[in-house]
Amino acid sequence: MQVKPLLAEQLRLTLSEYVTAIAWSPTGNCLVAATGRGEIQYIQDFTPEQLQAPTEQSIDAIAFSADGRWLAAGGQAGCITLWKLPLQPLIGPAHTLDCGSTWIEQISWHPIHRYLTFPQGKTLRIWDAEQAEIGREIELTERPQTMQWSPAGDVLAIAFKTNVQIWQPLQSAEPLFQWELTATPFTLNWSIDGNYLACSIYDRSVGILHWSKLRHANLEAPDPQDLPVQIRGFPGKARALAWADIPDSDTSPMLAVATREVVAMWLFVPEEGWQNWVLDLHSELVLDIAFQPKTGRLASLSDDGWLILWQLAIEAEQILEEAAEGFSCLAWHPSGQWLAAGGQQGELLIWSLAPTT
Repeated sequence: MQVKPLLAEQLRLTLSEYVTAIAWSPTGNCLVAATGRGEIQYIQDFTPEQLQAPTEQSIDAIAFSADGRWLAAGGQAGCITLWKLPLQPLIGPAHTLDCGSTWIEQISWHPIHRYLTFPQGKTLRIWDAEQAEIGREIELTERPQTMQWSPAGDVLAIAFKTNVQIWQPLQSAEPLFQWELTATPFTLNWSIDGNYLACSIYDRSVGILHWSKLRHANLEAPDPQDLPVQIRGFPGKARALAWADIPDSDTSPMLAVATREVVAMWLFVPEEGWQNWVLDLHSELVLDIAFQPKTGRLASLSDDGWLILWQLAIEAEQILEEAAEGFSCLAWHPSGQWLAAGGQQGELLIWSLAPTT
């Protein structure tokens, strides 16, 4: 297959272990990467600096605040470490939040305010960076599986063992809406405009909630037409979900689903419903997917060591074979100009996107 070279390698590093998480700052040109040994690499303008040496305890969640002024990381050690940015030489973390024996697998910054949300057992905690204290705690009925703020920050979706709840935790200690599931959820993903919420479920299905429509309905007794759609027939568990950031996404949203060795694409067509097609060039498990901001270009990576760019999520534009033992995670820069990916043997790569002609 002849494909156009769009990505040019900008930086290549080898970290101490499997790259568990990567994140771009919402502002400037800064990337962080974490590993299964607890190493954190901080890369500013393509200049790497080791923010945390290996601790032999995995870092599994890492994220910047919405204004890029705070960086939070958590994992096996049962604590969340916070750095205030820009980094100052010889100055370590600004704060450490002790979470007891809880393995921190998820953290979520509010998309507007400097509030860090994380679960500790059955308690939802919201840390206020301005006050440097826990500003709110909510007791839940069970331990969350995963959670994500909506893009506008007006609601928080929390997945539990058999349902997904929509909360306004800054205003209320009770959920707005509860979405009952057929099995345990795996991951949540809001569409870029916050109109839709997708949930991958362990029974090889994906649920889609049209939140912008439902929120204006009677939440206690919604119309059956406003209830979530459940898509079945995937060959395996949906490991990753990604919504396209494209024009008309409010009326024709596009969702990518990584399942087994393929990426299943779903597009809502008014008057016709959800239509689908399959991207099937990978030969092993697809582990992560992400759309380039403001385009329909999709990046996918897998256990086979391939990273593929898909034009309009239809046709392969470029295939890169850069991780002999497989990739693990990827992330686009908010501008869409750079793409970063981590590998299972500690590979960390950044590519720049060639300008279109």
